[in-house]
Amino acid sequence: MCRAAVITVTTVSLLSLLQIVTVAQGLKGEAVEHSVTVDGMSRKYLVFAPKGFDKPLPVVQAFHGGGSNARQMERYTRFNDLAAKEGFLVVYPEAVEGNWNDGRGIEGVRAQKENIDDVNFVRTIVDRTSKDLKIDRSRIFCTGISNGAFMSHRLATEASDMIAAIAPVVGGMAPAMAKNFRPAYPVSILVIQGDADPLVPIRGGMVGFPRGRKRGQVVPTEETISLYMRRNGNQAKPTVTTLDQDAGDGTSVEVRKYPDGPGGVKTQVYIVRNGGHTWAGRPVYLPEMLIGKASQEFSATEVIWEFFKSCPPRQARSGLKNPK
Repeated sequence: MCRAAVITVTTVSLLSLLQIVTVAQGLKGEAVEHSVTVDGMSRKYLVFAPKGFDKPLPVVQAFHGGGSNARQMERYTRFNDLAAKEGFLVVYPEAVEGNWNDGRGIEGVRAQKENIDDVNFVRTIVDRTSKDLKIDRSRIFCTGISNGAFMSHRLATEASDMIAAIAPVVGGMAPAMAKNFRPAYPVSILVIQGDADPLVPIRGGMVGFPRGRKRGQVVPTEETISLYMRRNGNQAKPTVTTLDQDAGDGTSVEVRKYPDGPGGVKTQVYIVRNGGHTWAGRPVYLPEMLIGKASQEFSATEVIWEFFKSCPPRQARSGLKNPK
C-alpha cells in the first residue's frame, strides 16, 4: 500500500528529486539565466558559454525530464565542465510546469493538453543565442533524459533543418511522432536506453511506473532506431562491442556503431543491460527499487559529446533532402 503510494507520487513529478543528488554539488561555472517571450508566454532557459574560445561554437541543448527543471539538469549532467574544456555552448531550456510537449498527448500535462509549441521555443532560443554569442548554427545538437529524450525525437522529426544530431537518454519516440517521421534532412542519432527501464519500456507500450499513473505510450526502441536508419541510409550491420568493467554496478552495455550513411550521418546505440531509468555515470536520483540501476560502465555526458563531436554538420543545404 505504501509502496504504491510512493510510486504514484513519483510518477507525477518524475525526476523532481534530482535536487537530492545535485544541490550540494559545486560547478566550475553556472549557466546564466535568460528569458524570452514565445507565443505570448515568458519562457526561461540557461546558457553556459565557455571562456577563451574566439570562434563560433557548437551548441548542445540539454532537456530536463518530466517534473524537473533546467538548473537541475545542469547540475546533474555536468555538461558545463566538459564544455569549458572542449569548447561548446550548453543551453538548458525549461519546460512549462516541468513537462515538454513531446507528442504523447497526455491529458494531465499542460504543455501537451494546450499543445504548447516547444519546437518554436527551441527555434527562438537558437535565434536569440546566435545574436548574443558566436555559435555554429550548422552544429546544433539536442539531448535529454526521459521527457527530454522524447522532446529530442520531436525536434528531429519537425526541426531537422536546425538540428544536426540528437542523443535521447532513457526516453523514446511518441507514436504520433513515429507516424509522421519524415524529417526533411538527415539527423544523426545516439540512443542510450536501459533494457530494464521500469518507466519507458524498451519494447514499447505504456509509459509510467507499473502501479502509477500512465504517461502515454512509446514506440519500441528497435523500431525507433530503424526509422532513423532508413531515413539516414545506414542500414548495414553494425560493429558490436560490450562494456563490462565495473563489477559492482550490476550492468553491462551493448554498444552498436553502424556504418555512416551518405554525408557521414551516424547511428549509434548503447543498450544498458539491466539498466534502469538513469543517466549512466551519475548516481541514481531516486531509490533503485523505483527506477532501476545506474550504469557506471561509461559517462553518458562524455559519450554524448564525443558522439556529437564526430557528427557531420547539419545538412540542410546539401542534396540529402527527403523527397516529398
